[in-house]
Amino acid sequence: MKFGILTGGGDCPGMNAFIRAVVRTTLNARPQTSVWGVVDGWKGLLDNNFSRLNKLDVAGLTSRGGTILGTTRVPELATDMDLQETLARNLHDNGFNYLFVCGGNGSLKASNALNTIARREGLRTKFLVSPGSIDNDVCNTTGSSIGFYSALDKSLEMLEWIRDTASSHRRLYLVRSMGRKSAYLALYSGIASGAEYVIMPNEDVDYEHVATVIAERDKDTRIIVSESYPKSLDEIRTTLESIFAHRGIKREVRSVDMGYFQRGGKTSVTDILRASWIGYRMVQDAFNGCESGFYTAYYTGHSPAPMPLEEAAADEASYDSIPQEFIDFALALR
Repeated sequence: MKFGILTGGGDCPGMNAFIRAVVRTTLNARPQTSVWGVVDGWKGLLDNNFSRLNKLDVAGLTSRGGTILGTTRVPELATDMDLQETLARNLHDNGFNYLFVCGGNGSLKASNALNTIARREGLRTKFLVSPGSIDNDVCNTTGSSIGFYSALDKSLEMLEWIRDTASSHRRLYLVRSMGRKSAYLALYSGIASGAEYVIMPNEDVDYEHVATVIAERDKDTRIIVSESYPKSLDEIRTTLESIFAHRGIKREVRSVDMGYFQRGGKTSVTDILRASWIGYRMVQDAFNGCESGFYTAYYTGHSPAPMPLEEAAADEASYDSIPQEFIDFALALR
């Protein structure tokens, strides 16, 4: 058998642990199986750029951030059916029985498109996909994305630094969080750090209420702003300062964007274990001749049945908005 590994869409902590798990599980169980990394993600698949991997190649990778294989987006893959056909043929012609993919929504949809072509045309390659995204926005009704808890760790650390400065200077900090259209990273960061308010992507914000929340704080206040909330930090700052001036609230307002600091660095133990567990499950299933599917987990040892790729790739397979019970949970802890 011949296996391929592709990390797609964007790098996130846990991808290297996933790569290591697939390589080690495969070669320890069946050394005659060859494992190849697709260099630079979907672009590498287009260029037939593959690198054979052995156990030493993946030594010491568990906590390392990013991806040793690299990842380069190919935006036209989403709509170019000829390009999709080329990539599906490349995998077949190179003799790959399975492609193990860790990536975001774009990688999931691309895998589904290639799988549809492969099944229709009788090509050999099957696709096993896991979610890799700090935004936790990849088919998140059945598990959480690899990289999400690592990003939470980074967010919590930065928010504690910001608290130290905010407390010393009695400041209000507006903190932008990554997350794309999803508010999971912002909300969970707010819960974990004890932030006073989290502005959700589509929220109709009552800034008078936010100002009251701020006024009730003695020294330090942090308001976390989801990435896709349409107003900039400067616009939010101007709105709040106007309310403060009208109500006689004395607060110095600063802003900071946590940005790309959330996605890099050391991988959390939670992501290492889940990425390794999912990679292990995929290899075991591949050796048993499984069909293509989407794999996820909420925790190490969690084994929900793989989801058909076409179902996982459907837009309705993910929560774009936070379930109300999570919001109630956050409000109860304020």
